[in-house]
Amino acid sequence: MAMVVGTASLAEADDVVRVVQSEPVTIPAASGGFPGRAAAAAQCPAGETRTGGGAIVTAGNSYADRYQLGASAPIGGESWWAFATNSDPSSPGTLQVYALCAKVVSAPVLTTP
Repeated sequence: MAMVVGTASLAEADDVVRVVQSEPVTIPAASGGFPGRAAAAAQCPAGETRTGGGAIVTAGNSYADRYQLGASAPIGGESWWAFATNSDPSSPGTLQVYALCAKVVSAPVLTTP
């Protein structure tokens, strides 16, 4: 049984919203009757807040039903996390996680007359 954990890198962005993506993480082939397992996370940079996220699992061959995204959820701080499994004994797959990040701006103070 193997589990791989990935790290994140910053993708191209504009001035307000950006997508931060993890490096692709290999989901190992199944072994010894156990599925291969992988987890990865993408974290927004300082000064930005997470507004959403997601993940994609890419099959290593044509048996796409053997590659499963088990969870994709926000986690502590400004991160998005995902977990995937692979029940194919012959081919590894990949997992990549995305966090949607927006710059934090100060809101104007409103006063009433």
